[in-house]
Parts: sequence; C-alpha cells; structure tokens
Amino acid sequence: MSSCSFIATNFEMPEIESKAKYITVKEAIELEIKPHELVPWEKMDPNTQVLFVENKEDLNELVINKDCYYNVSEYTGYPFIYEVNFSYSELRVKQLLDYLKANIREGQIIELWRVWIGHDNNELNIPYSRFNHNELSLNHLLQMYNWNNANYKQQYCIVLER
Repeated sequence: MSSCSFIATNFEMPEIESKAKYITVKEAIELEIKPHELVPWEKMDPNTQVLFVENKEDLNELVINKDCYYNVSEYTGYPFIYEVNFSYSELRVKQLLDYLKANIREGQIIELWRVWIGHDNNELNIPYSRFNHNELSLNHLLQMYNWNNANYKQQYCIVLER
C-alpha cells in the first residue's frame, strides 16, 4: 500500500515546482558549495548528480504537480488531477491551505484526497466533508495530514466549492 494525496478539479490549477534540483558534483564545486563532511567532493565522480537546495527549509517542501504517479481515476470523475507532495509540518499544511484558497475560481470544485492506494480497492467508502472555500480552515487540513490529531482519518476527502 502507498499513501497518495491529490487534488481533482474541474479547472486547471497552477503547479508548485520543487526548489530542490539535481546538479553535478562538478557544478557544486564551481558554485563553491560545501560538501558533506563524510563525503568530500574529491572522492566523488564529477558527473555524479547530487540534490541541492538553497535553504535547508526548502527540503520536503510543498510540491503540486499535474497528473499523478498512481491511477486515481476510481476516486474522482474530474479531468484535472494534481499530485500533492510534502513532508508533514504545520507550516506545509498552512502553505497548502493558502494555495487552495488563493487558486480556487468562481464555479470551481476542488476535491482534496488523501488515500491509501491498494487499501480495500473493492470498497471506496472514504469519508468526506464539503465546504465553501471560505469555510476551509487549517484544522480541517490537520485532520487529513496530522496523524497525531484526535480527528485524524486514514483516508479522507475534502470537497471545496466556490
């Protein structure tokens, strides 16, 4: 089983690209990036790719990409699908809340899903809540993403309308 979070909607939405990027060891040396103390650049192949971020805070950031790694067509009938990725923190959930509120248009319906792919595929009784876009709060999203929240649901869908 794999956890998957995605947005399904009736209108296109902007993507949020990762600030992390891959560069070669040679490029890292040219940019005068300090290597990890256990693996100095000199011991690595100059063409090896390494993950680079400007700020440590950008690791595990909120990323929203069109389409989805998993086939999620059994969950929704909407044509626009966006995979939602981040490592849980209240800051990242707040960023997701801000993204949803800033990007929902008049007449748009957004489904925000968090599901376990391969979990009871024969039975899709996933709880959902429906809100006007103005009603959505951080607490609603924390129920979806914070497994320590008293109201946490393993699988959940939030439907937003404007």
